[in-house]
Amino acid sequence: MDEMIHFLGVMTALSASTQTITLQIRKRFKLLQFVENENEDEMSLKKRKDVYQVNIHLVAGVVGGVLAWLGQVHPLQMLQMKPVWTAFPAWLANGFDYFVTGVLVSFGGPFFHELLGSLREYKKTLRQKQ
Repeated sequence: MDEMIHFLGVMTALSASTQTITLQIRKRFKLLQFVENENEDEMSLKKRKDVYQVNIHLVAGVVGGVLAWLGQVHPLQMLQMKPVWTAFPAWLANGFDYFVTGVLVSFGGPFFHELLGSLREYKKTLRQKQ
């Protein structure tokens, strides 16, 4: 249980910091700012919005991977699991670990926040029963 809480705590912190850094990057680069055009038809507006969201997710994934690399975060090892890719050379296995962490924190942010809150409440109820 402690490994799970440690995992969720680290992933939540990475997710929050990834979200904050991505927001700052979005504010500073015009390429990542979405501006609606009044003369644009609905289909092309939807297409542009989809491309915009994909770009934001890619930036968030890269930021999450870099933060995981800086913090030397290996999510499956936190859960006491041995990933299959550890058989590869260390640089490749670590790179894949950071890539996976980047994907997890860029797409799973709200999930980690909710799950961590649920685990905290569960632990509180366990303590109250004792």
